[in-house]
Amino acid sequence: MDLRTKAETLLASIADIDLNAVAETILFTCPVGKSCVITKVVLRNCVGAGLPLGTASISFGWNTSQADDVIANGVRAITAATNYEIIIAGSDAEIGLETGTFKIDVQTAEGAVLTGTIDVFGYLF
Repeated sequence: MDLRTKAETLLASIADIDLNAVAETILFTCPVGKSCVITKVVLRNCVGAGLPLGTASISFGWNTSQADDVIANGVRAITAATNYEIIIAGSDAEIGLETGTFKIDVQTAEGAVLTGTIDVFGYLF
């Protein structure tokens, strides 16, 4: 049995996400024949002149306009490269369908060079 099916697990880990560029980045694609519940994302390993992180507003989701149907847009705060933030999926979050793409959308840039790693947790069914 695939460990990603019916058990919460790490679905994707993407390094060097630019938190100083207003842009969407694909983090995970739901496999054919499956649906996906994203339970949380972890923002970690933030490095660059932009630390501490506290200006960038970020959302996560499956929809293409704002990628905000799993985790609503919000300002994220991390004070050191060794710190992390766990961001839990919101109530009434959208389920990902086969071939759907789960994205991060940086809606407000940090204002200085800053990258981070995003870990995506959830399960397939």
